[in-house]
Amino acid sequence: MAELFGELEAYWEQGWEGRIAFAFHTTGQTKPFFLQNGHRLTIYDRRNKVLWSGQIQWVKRGYLDRHTLDAEIWSDSKQKGVSYQNWMAWFWSKPPLKARLIV
Repeated sequence: MAELFGELEAYWEQGWEGRIAFAFHTTGQTKPFFLQNGHRLTIYDRRNKVLWSGQIQWVKRGYLDRHTLDAEIWSDSKQKGVSYQNWMAWFWSKPPLKARLIV
């Protein structure tokens, strides 16, 4: 098991037409590290207090799930038990939110 410290990253590529994937970035990393079911993630707010901590368990985004970001982005999935709006905001935050990942 490896413990990594870094930042949340909303990742997208040209041709994805606004769709993002949820990733984690550490210093010196050249490619995004995409979060997968089973990874353990802790997300911290600006004061280093825990916003959320748990095991990644992707679920399909509901038809009525929306976010309030000033961006034309979306995702097919979200974390089980977390609102789509919060999950998107945490990954779209500027500057990025700090996080700890155990894989």
